[in-house]
Amino acid sequence: MILVTGATGFIGSNLLYKLAKYNVCNIVATYRYKSNKDKIAALFRSKFPDGNLKFERIIWRKAELRDLPSLTEAFEGVKKVYHCAAFISFAFSDRQKLYEINQKGTSYIVDLCLKNKIEKLVYVSSIASLGSEENETTVDENSTWDNNIDKTPYGYSKYGAEMEVWRGSQEGLDIAIVNPGIVLGPGSPMEKKIKYMKNWFRFYTPGISGYVWVEDVITIMIKLMDSGIKSERFALVAENWSGKSMILALLKAQKKNYTVIKISKVFFYIFWFVEYLLEIIGLRKRFFTKALIKIIFNDTKISGEKIKSYIDFKYTPIGLSLKKLNLDKI
Repeated sequence: MILVTGATGFIGSNLLYKLAKYNVCNIVATYRYKSNKDKIAALFRSKFPDGNLKFERIIWRKAELRDLPSLTEAFEGVKKVYHCAAFISFAFSDRQKLYEINQKGTSYIVDLCLKNKIEKLVYVSSIASLGSEENETTVDENSTWDNNIDKTPYGYSKYGAEMEVWRGSQEGLDIAIVNPGIVLGPGSPMEKKIKYMKNWFRFYTPGISGYVWVEDVITIMIKLMDSGIKSERFALVAENWSGKSMILALLKAQKKNYTVIKISKVFFYIFWFVEYLLEIIGLRKRFFTKALIKIIFNDTKISGEKIKSYIDFKYTPIGLSLKKLNLDKI
């Protein structure tokens, strides 16, 4: 049996859909809330003529990454694991929760993989866990993690989680790690942000971000699971776009012609300082960190080329990915 953790999340649900499309049997999927599981049932009904049947074939087990007993039950009879579950937040105030779910929770997953003699673990990490050095123009899987360079709480938690996965590898577990950039796709956090911010597309930050289409991520994960590739990590980025280029593309997709305005780094530092003061006097929990501001204005590119030398694969161009989102209907 194949276990998919975080099966009701964005990447997990897309993986579940693809496995069902391939008629993969004996899938175990974890969920936290029944309402989220019901959304997956609705998705299957809309995508497949026999959607109810495909959904009912999935073995659903309620589990939470901070709850070891529930995870232990989820592993019963499992041979392969896709670990997609995670908590995503860049808020400074969420740093403890990020550690508990992403790093500690992944340590539970690795321990259970070793205990149950799992054949292979494919772990979904993030580009936030990639190393970087000062003045580096391009980052990839081999870039050195520098403890002297401040990271976001999310970045620290995913890096710590990867260390747990590598520990499992050293103890005999076959593993592969994917580090996706900003993942685009229907229902993605990015798409939701676009809908929420659609009237604010006159503003941009000059930093560069790496993007990838969700179906590309899922295809790579499945190919890695079914291959002999092990003890490898892969940054998954199709293209690097500047903030201005992305905003202009979003405006074009929505048939709008606004003049775009660059937001100064000074604005973010003022906001960070005000938040810091408000937290001290107990009026607000802090969201921004200096590390997050640095990322927003970062002009370092991320290379996603390594995967092409391991499997037969081509990325979906980001321009085409944006067209697939049907942004003109938002």
